[in-house]
Amino acid sequence: MKKQLIAAAVAASMSAVAMADVSITGNANYEYFHKTDGGASGDATSNYGDTEVNISIKGKSGDTSVVANLEIDEHGTAAAATGIDVEDLYISTKIGDVSVKAGDYASGTTALGGEIDEGGRATNKVALSTKVGPATVGYATSNSSSSGTTFDNDSSSVSLSMPIAGMKLSVKEQSDSYTLVGLSGTQGGVNFRLENKDADAANSDVFFYQVGTKMGDLSVSVEGIDADAALLVKEDDSAIFAQEMAASNAGKAGVDGVQQITLATSIDGTALKLRAGSLKGIAGKQDADFMRVEASRPLASGATLTVSYDDYDDTNVATSGTMYDTQLVEIDLSVKF
Repeated sequence: MKKQLIAAAVAASMSAVAMADVSITGNANYEYFHKTDGGASGDATSNYGDTEVNISIKGKSGDTSVVANLEIDEHGTAAAATGIDVEDLYISTKIGDVSVKAGDYASGTTALGGEIDEGGRATNKVALSTKVGPATVGYATSNSSSSGTTFDNDSSSVSLSMPIAGMKLSVKEQSDSYTLVGLSGTQGGVNFRLENKDADAANSDVFFYQVGTKMGDLSVSVEGIDADAALLVKEDDSAIFAQEMAASNAGKAGVDGVQQITLATSIDGTALKLRAGSLKGIAGKQDADFMRVEASRPLASGATLTVSYDDYDDTNVATSGTMYDTQLVEIDLSVKF
């Protein structure tokens, strides 16, 4: 009898697990770096590695989903750091025709303002959206950037997005802070993404653009950011730029823009990409040129191998100062699961 009860209990628990809509996915990568820093006293070389594992846990019940995205990393540079970072933690559901998303998350660099404002990352954010004809309208609020613990008007925004003649128009207004307007789409074989952040504060506007096309097997695009002043861009993990102008990156206090051209193609299953451009120096500072060559290929083992070479100038160098450059070789072994 006891064995029958145990068997029934095990069967019941297995049935519960089988019925639960839970998934665990993720990716991992190991990066090896060989870096040569130029300087007045000669070149200095260093070798180091990074290991990072990202885990995404998703649960679903009807129209309600729960997501927890964890980043586990170990960095081998001089400023070594190991830890677990909860990058995203949110619930999404529907209340009638209204979609609700609540928690800690980023909208991503492809969202409106994503290449300007750290992917739209916010803490304890509540976003509501619904369809009104062809348009999607929304309202969002999050913990105030000033207090960090309370909701207020300064952290609230309204948004609208809608298709117009094959393009997408997006608008976001954040109270007493800024208005973001974006236009994206394809016209005559040319892909484009244009976004302007009109800030309420003086000399704080930022304009982002990306325009490209395909010629045979070659993709060509130009992209850039033009800011009224330095340290206005927060995004430091860009999906586009080989060198960034984010305020969190050292030496960017003398940079108020970036311009880049990108060429991409594929040869025998190997993806090739060349990115070249410059970080624009403010008055009294030099422009800093950069170039990145990258080759990426999937392996039979299920992993992907990416090798890149960067050559870039110093930033924040006075017009009369001496410019030095840095060479960086990166070997990246990554896998998705």
